[in-house]
Amino acid sequence: MKRSLVLQPLSREHHQALVFSKRLHALADLPEQNQLKEWNEFRLILSDALLSHFDEEEHYFMHELGVKADNSLLKRMMEDHQAMRAYMNSGEVSQLHQFADLLKAHVRFEERELFPWLEKEFSLT
Repeated sequence: MKRSLVLQPLSREHHQALVFSKRLHALADLPEQNQLKEWNEFRLILSDALLSHFDEEEHYFMHELGVKADNSLLKRMMEDHQAMRAYMNSGEVSQLHQFADLLKAHVRFEERELFPWLEKEFSLT
């Protein structure tokens, strides 16, 4: 699917997020004694990439495009972002599979629902 020029950089970052999701599943399947060490190292990479991505989307969609805070698609995006921020801030490794699944579902939601709606609603090219 051809993505609008303004959303292409975010879509490319979504591909990386899917790679991160696979890595999270792999971490969750490690022996318990290795999980925390690996998670703490990987969490720095994730935080750097995902937090800036979340901030960029939130700023662009709300402040530059003017999507209203009560929009159901924007609400879903914000709820997902908040949940993933909580996962990244947690030192808990028992929920890595859930985090990985949320990240994957979130990327699919944005690519299949949110981005097409934004392109149509705001005539993004």
